[in-house]
Amino acid sequence: MSGSILHLVLETPGCDSLDILRKGTEDDSPPPHFVLPPEKNHPKEGDIRWEFDTEAGSCKFFIGDPSKFEEAFFFFSHQIDLADQIEATMQFFEQNETLQMGRFLLFLNAPLLLDTPTHFLNWVDAAAHFTDSMLFTNRNNENSSAIKAIQDRYLDMRFPMESFILGKKSAPWSRILDPTPRRLYHVFDSPDLLETDELPANDRYLERLSTGERVRKIPEIFKI
Repeated sequence: MSGSILHLVLETPGCDSLDILRKGTEDDSPPPHFVLPPEKNHPKEGDIRWEFDTEAGSCKFFIGDPSKFEEAFFFFSHQIDLADQIEATMQFFEQNETLQMGRFLLFLNAPLLLDTPTHFLNWVDAAAHFTDSMLFTNRNNENSSAIKAIQDRYLDMRFPMESFILGKKSAPWSRILDPTPRRLYHVFDSPDLLETDELPANDRYLERLSTGERVRKIPEIFKI
């Protein structure tokens, strides 16, 4: 695949996905870029912040020329509507033809599965709708059955995404980050390749009413 690759990252609190991805790619040359939302803590030299223009309704990415890097990870924010961020990301891909979609990574903190917030499954369903790889962190004997329940849920629903439990041993990053799509819906694919019912405007989480409101609102369960 030619062009720069941009992976999208969504996580529940407590996953430490930034540290996990740093470690998983520490031997990569050149190293990937990490594009962080305004609220993300512990940035390092070389990390880049993004901002969201609420009036324009679009993300502002400060990552320079995408053709100048080989791989980057873009982290979504919990403080902004997820559907708005996804639409803005789609626009960014359209505006940068050398940029290739990598993987949509969903990190779930396993201890959270034992005491989930209200509307948690609705949130995970929406996230899984776009996800290629679902990654579980901090597994232990207490939460292992909760992990299996989530895995079984999407197996029963025939979601094509892959599922990985990350432990102390090395994770299969070459497989996790393989850009071959495993998403249920294809809003990041070229419109020329999609049927009418697959177009982003008709997507169950992106579709809007005539008022501009979403037909199906993704709950903002981790917003502070």
